[in-house]
Amino acid sequence: MLSESATGERFVLSVSRMTIHNGPGLRTVIYLKGCPLRCLWCSTPESQKANPEVAVYPNKCICCEECISVCPLEAIAVTDETVNIDRSLCNNCGRCVEVCHSEALQLLGQSWTIKELVDEVTKDSAFYKRSGGGVVISGGEPLLNPDFIVKLLRGLKEERIDIGIDTCGYVPWENIERTLPYIDFFLWDIKHMDTERHRELTGVSNELILSNARSVSKKNIPLYIRIPVIPGYNDSEENIRAICEFSQDLSSIVEIHLIPLHHLGKGRYDSLGRSYSIDDVPLITDNVLENLKTLVESYGFKCVIQA
Repeated sequence: MLSESATGERFVLSVSRMTIHNGPGLRTVIYLKGCPLRCLWCSTPESQKANPEVAVYPNKCICCEECISVCPLEAIAVTDETVNIDRSLCNNCGRCVEVCHSEALQLLGQSWTIKELVDEVTKDSAFYKRSGGGVVISGGEPLLNPDFIVKLLRGLKEERIDIGIDTCGYVPWENIERTLPYIDFFLWDIKHMDTERHRELTGVSNELILSNARSVSKKNIPLYIRIPVIPGYNDSEENIRAICEFSQDLSSIVEIHLIPLHHLGKGRYDSLGRSYSIDDVPLITDNVLENLKTLVESYGFKCVIQA
């Protein structure tokens, strides 16, 4: 068992159990906060910053104004029969959340120790064994803090749990290399093959991401390539072909997943006081998705549409 001496904490958004689209078998997914990318289509904006953030759900506000009295920065006001936060003043201390009985204010991100996480996910060990599943560590970007993640991976392996990492790949190779003794597979995002276009869409170049994918494949670690399919941004035949041609040099690929755009995260942007810049982008049609799937399969890959 993992000892109390296995120290370290990181802010966790949530722990989702019994998922079926995050690698083989039934999987518990640990969602960590903090990501180096700022993808325009990100459906979990609360995962981007490493520290907790106060989210506002106006329809739950009962206008008791207790939050106003405890805010040390006077960042809260109740107007139009609901609560509003001045984000330029708020430091996300969470005092308002503690007194909000209606849960109109919620703190996104809780500190978990490694032992707490291992104890939580091992509750479903029997399901992992029966289904060939295990745990996936996601984000945000789980590999931002290698000291924490290596200790967590070691604790999970002591429990003989199969482990996947869901990564954007934009971290130093040293961070990845330290995890390899414990990893059973990677879920690896490739969003665009054009370097400058990738920078426009995500805020960073794709060069490190692609380099790291090559290095992981050379270590014979199974790779599931994931492509978010965003109409008008990266869904062109040219880009999908370029990803497939790059992937042909990755000998450890298991599958390529197409993940179509959805707008289910818009409310999360609203709760954080942020704008959602692609609200007017139409959803991709089933016919277009099937055509892209056929294109990927023409390169000899198994392709899965994750609707």
